[in-house]
Amino acid sequence: MANISRGDRHRMSKQEMIVSRRRALQLLAVGPGTLLLAACGAAAQPAAPPVSATVAPAPAATQAQPSDARASATAAPKAGGTLRAIQAGDLASIDGHYYTTGSGLSVWIIYETLTVYDDNLKPQPALAESWEQSPDGKSITVHLRKGVQFHSGRELTSDDVIYNLNRILDFKLTAGIITGFVPPETTWTAPDKYTVTLTAKQPWAEVFDFFQVLNIIDKETAEGPNAKTQAVGTGPFTFVEWVQGDHVTYGKNKNYWQSGQPLLDTITLNIAKDQQSMVAQFEAGAADFIVNPPLQDFSRLKGDPQYQTFELPNPAAFWMLQPNSTRAPMDDKRVRQALNYAIDRQRMVDTVLLGLSKPQDLPWPAASPASQPEKNGIVNFDLDKAKSLLQQAGATNWDLDLLYSAVSLEGAGFAQIYQADLAKIGVNGIIRTLQPAALLDAWHTQNYGLYFASDPWANLEPVTQFTSGSTTNYRGNNGGYLDPAYSDLVVAAATEPNADKRKQLYSQLNDFLIDAAFVYPLASRQTRALARTNVHGVGHRRNEMYTFSSAYLA
Repeated sequence: MANISRGDRHRMSKQEMIVSRRRALQLLAVGPGTLLLAACGAAAQPAAPPVSATVAPAPAATQAQPSDARASATAAPKAGGTLRAIQAGDLASIDGHYYTTGSGLSVWIIYETLTVYDDNLKPQPALAESWEQSPDGKSITVHLRKGVQFHSGRELTSDDVIYNLNRILDFKLTAGIITGFVPPETTWTAPDKYTVTLTAKQPWAEVFDFFQVLNIIDKETAEGPNAKTQAVGTGPFTFVEWVQGDHVTYGKNKNYWQSGQPLLDTITLNIAKDQQSMVAQFEAGAADFIVNPPLQDFSRLKGDPQYQTFELPNPAAFWMLQPNSTRAPMDDKRVRQALNYAIDRQRMVDTVLLGLSKPQDLPWPAASPASQPEKNGIVNFDLDKAKSLLQQAGATNWDLDLLYSAVSLEGAGFAQIYQADLAKIGVNGIIRTLQPAALLDAWHTQNYGLYFASDPWANLEPVTQFTSGSTTNYRGNNGGYLDPAYSDLVVAAATEPNADKRKQLYSQLNDFLIDAAFVYPLASRQTRALARTNVHGVGHRRNEMYTFSSAYLA
């Protein structure tokens, strides 16, 4: 049995919090052109009669449909071959409990979870072939799929799940992201070799969000002498090698529990230094698949018959700005509100995002239980109002540094537009372009005024955004914003078993986000990909990752 108490969380030493924050910022994984942050969720099972899922032949890895007419046409699935992929920026870690977004090409490709969401946010069997929930929503019992093997050949059992559940409680290891999914004082037991029961003190609304991000890793590897250079999971691909700054190789799991998968023999992931280099190599024929190219290139190549484009539905991520709420004068709510009114979202969307997104004041995609389109236009671009709020707060003629990653073309565009508008209200915006490591250091030391990035959890159960999101976590977030009233609302939503009542609490939280103005959503951020027309069968996971267990080349 394992136990995590609220007291344990709040008794963390200052040093632990600093280390945890550093790791949390490191996991704002430098994707191709942006920094990604944390988490969010969607429809949990209602706490009514016990719910049971029956055996499914395979987890619901949803097919990713090409977004243009050149959809991977009708070619019979073909085994063999190597998928050549390229991404901008290296892996951050090969630890399966270190949360990084990686578009599906990160080391997460070798791991699996207990359940997966389908496109309707319904949990589907994966390593857990069935489960039952208690009527009060506090307990869930999962039954593991028998005969699943780690890549080492060892069978997966309930002891492995217990090990993984215990391991993710380490804030320093997970940067608090996956740990944040677990309610205080949650316990787990293994009644037998293939059964695990998790019990929370309160109803657990986002338990399937937790299952969605809990990769099951191999204890023997994680505790072994080569943990930093080896990784073992149960997924369709094995980890072969990682030559830092150059490439990662994944191989076919020949003992995969899903018969006939994967089809590919190998996936090679080459590391490009930036987005432009990635696209250049792709067009030169050095790759079959790239993720998150610059929008200009995505739009340009969309019309080329040599390529096909993919756009994941229900985008989890949202572009945002976040002020440092601990630094004067931004510790004054009126100043933060003024900075929000000074954002010309429509112009940023039209020019930087090429009209491919829509402006929004809140994080949520349309299908989210927290979505309230009527509130997305409350904070209009209004420089007169922004100037008036600054005058009321006595904050005039001051400097504000604007940070973005050197690999983010979008960040550069946002910063330039914002800098020009800030000048009109008496704020001197100083653009600072930093390499990822330096930017992360600036964040964890709170040596910044405002930064541009994106946060990737808005399409799960919404409470997850508030408990695990790096921008909105009520226990501690990148902006340094803490408020007891905010914490009370988040806890109330997290422990409310009734979906309709949770929706009412989400409405209150939306109002709080707009009023407190400690994070400024700009627009949704879809994960997009370009592929050659010989690539077929690409799927996707709910948390913004492509999957390749059914992928093939023809």
